[in-house]
Amino acid sequence: MKILAIDTSSFPASVAIADDGILLGEYIIRNQRKHSQNIMMMTERLFDDLGMDISDIDVFAVTSGPGSFTGLRIGISSVRAFAQAMKKPVAAVNTLEALAYNFSFSDTVIVPMLDARRDEVFTAAYRFKNGTAEEITPPCVMTIDEICETYKTGNVIFTGDGAIIHKDELCGFTLAPMNLSETRASSLALAAYKKAEKNELCDYNHVSPLYLRKSQAEREYEGRENK
Repeated sequence: MKILAIDTSSFPASVAIADDGILLGEYIIRNQRKHSQNIMMMTERLFDDLGMDISDIDVFAVTSGPGSFTGLRIGISSVRAFAQAMKKPVAAVNTLEALAYNFSFSDTVIVPMLDARRDEVFTAAYRFKNGTAEEITPPCVMTIDEICETYKTGNVIFTGDGAIIHKDELCGFTLAPMNLSETRASSLALAAYKKAEKNELCDYNHVSPLYLRKSQAEREYEGRENK
C-alpha cells in the first residue's frame, strides 16, 4: 500500500511517500515561502526522484487540524484534488495525532502541544500500543497553567511547537528535542497506514478541517458586531 502524505498544518511544509509502512522518501522545507508555492513542487520532485507517478498511490493522507487555517486549507485542498482525480481514498489524521506518531516506539504518554497563542495550546494525549496510537484525551484548547496542573504527577513527554515556546513554564517536565517536535509527513504516513489497517479511510468529499476554535478574523468580526 503506497501512501502519499502531505502536511501543511504549521510553519514547515512536508511531503512523504511510504509503502506498507516503509518510508521511501520525504521532503521538509522551512522557509518564508507560502505552502501553496512549495507543496506542489515538493510533491512533483519526490515523484521524480522515486521514479513514481501519482497513479501509483493507493491512499492520500493529510493532516486535518488543528493548525494554521490557511495551511490546513492548502493541504486538504491538494489531497482532495489528488484523491478525486485518482478515485482513491483519503486518510485524514488530526495534527496532534500525527505529531504523536513521532513517538510510536514509546510506552510513555505523549502530549502534543501546538501553539494557539494567548498562552493557550491545542493539545491532546496519546498512548501507543503495538505501535498504534490510542487516544487518552481528545483534541482541545488548554492554557499552559491547565497543562501543568493536569500532568503535574504524570510521566509524560511534551512535544510540538507549543512545548518549545512554553519551555520555561514546563521546566521539570520531559520535553521532546527539536527533531521530534514538528509534524512530519513521514509520521503522518505511518498514522495513515494504521488507519488503513483499521479501515478508517474516507472519501475525498468527507475530509474537513478540525479548527477547535474560530479564526482571529472571525473573532474580531464578531467583536465589532457585538459593539
